[in-house]
Amino acid sequence: MAFERAYDTATLSQGSETMCAAPIADHPYREAVLAELHARPVELVAPNMRVRRLVLTVPNRSGGMRKAMEEFLQFAARNGHAVKDDGSRQYQFTTPERVATWEFHTEFITITWYAALTDLENWPQDIGLDALGEAELVGAMRVDLMDEPELPERVFPSFRPTSLCLVAVEYGNAQLATDFVPDKDKFVRFEFAAGKLSPLRRAITLRRILEIETYRNMALLALPLARRTGPDLRAVEMGLTDVMTDLSAVETTDAVQDRLKSLHALAVRSGQISEQLNYRFAAAYAYGAILRNRLEKLRETTLGQGSSLSSFIGNRVEPALATCAAMDKRLAVLLEKLQRAVELLNVRISLDMQIQNKSVLETIAETARSQFRLQHTVEGLSTIAITYYLIGILGYALAGPLEATGWSKTLAISILSPIALVAVFFGLRAIRRGFDKGSKH
Repeated sequence: MAFERAYDTATLSQGSETMCAAPIADHPYREAVLAELHARPVELVAPNMRVRRLVLTVPNRSGGMRKAMEEFLQFAARNGHAVKDDGSRQYQFTTPERVATWEFHTEFITITWYAALTDLENWPQDIGLDALGEAELVGAMRVDLMDEPELPERVFPSFRPTSLCLVAVEYGNAQLATDFVPDKDKFVRFEFAAGKLSPLRRAITLRRILEIETYRNMALLALPLARRTGPDLRAVEMGLTDVMTDLSAVETTDAVQDRLKSLHALAVRSGQISEQLNYRFAAAYAYGAILRNRLEKLRETTLGQGSSLSSFIGNRVEPALATCAAMDKRLAVLLEKLQRAVELLNVRISLDMQIQNKSVLETIAETARSQFRLQHTVEGLSTIAITYYLIGILGYALAGPLEATGWSKTLAISILSPIALVAVFFGLRAIRRGFDKGSKH
């Protein structure tokens, strides 16, 4: 009764607070943030069960994931499965023999289905596999969950001894074994004895096992791309080395322009390589971080046989991610070197242009000086010529008066010549100044 009274009081208190609370507008992403907490809930599973999962990628183009989701929803509608297109990224439905879950991630899809431990059908037709369209298989796994405290001896002969991983998980309360070798139907098998775990811990541990294999596959997708792109990256690096080595012997502007074109081609190729690798490497690093987290949360200890999951996976995944990181660093250094080389060539071209411009300006200045000297020479000759003709005209004009007055013509011309020369000089100078003022205006 005391509990009931306390509950009633709390309920009334909450109700009064709700009625009195001032309305506050929700953030546009509030519902999405809350929904993300429950987007992929842990599914409780039976003690004895066979769980399979497929990991698939969709074509790397705009709308690829949305198209895959639409194809799944069409399958669900055709088969009467009650799934809603509410923006969720996890859909679950039940068939007579299985419980299937489709999860749509950023760049991949997982299809997980739960069946009896005796189920032998690896590729059932009732879970929507025909709705996958252009999706491609990346990973396939099978977990045999058994309600036993330890793994029975019958499961070990089918594993490969050289790659066997045998560990106790969840502080020794469960055991897990695998060899990461796919069977004839492409499934990697895990044997999971979880008889000592509670239903919730059993479900959580099972989900971590599935996620470990999922993110292991997705993290390693970057390695084949890195290996395939390595020769192209090396070719660009060698091309840059050749251009930079040859640059010191380049003397003409045309040769520098040729080197600049070569650098441009190398920059384009390195940009293409970067476009191919950046997203894949970034995704690999993210998947690797999730993988490490899930391995750590297993809380595993070795059982004296085989290897631990952390050791076996780490020895394969970590070098692959280190290879990607090294290539990522090489690509960044290459792009930086290309940028510096282009800047260096641009400086060289600018200096050559400045030298050429200086030579052209010096030629123009020398031409102007020559024209100036020629102009003065012409002006001097013009002054003399005009004075000569002016004196001649004056000699003819004064011949009569001088003869009448008895003056000597030669003496008169001698006196008038300097006056005529000065007058012509200042007259031409005044004309030139007037012309210069007119041209300025």
